[in-house]
Amino acid sequence: MNKDRIKFRLAEIYLLKAEAQLKQGDKEGAAKSINEVRKRAGASQINANDVTEDFLLDERIRELVGEELRRLTLVRFGKLKERVVKYNYKSDHMKDHHQLWPIPQTVIDSNTGAEFPQNPGYGKK
Repeated sequence: MNKDRIKFRLAEIYLLKAEAQLKQGDKEGAAKSINEVRKRAGASQINANDVTEDFLLDERIRELVGEELRRLTLVRFGKLKERVVKYNYKSDHMKDHHQLWPIPQTVIDSNTGAEFPQNPGYGKK
């Protein structure tokens, strides 16, 4: 196929920048980055006091719904289980170890030079 495929949008870059700024303690800069996205969307502007990880996660889903790999974002924030339990009515199946996926046995078996342990929670029963 010779069609162009968009991998990143400018809005996502601003939101990633805001995430980095927040992690560095620069809530003022994070608010400015988020406001660039909100301005284009015609949404009200926010201030530094509004910026939290949860606000940023909500902003990402508002802007990037259907475009981002949400699971990877929630894992990166360390909030996969928290968010699934909070927003999914079938959350009783979510366990702490679901933060990571199991390593395929073929990958473990093909590693002959050193021990390659399975991720926690997925060992042989």
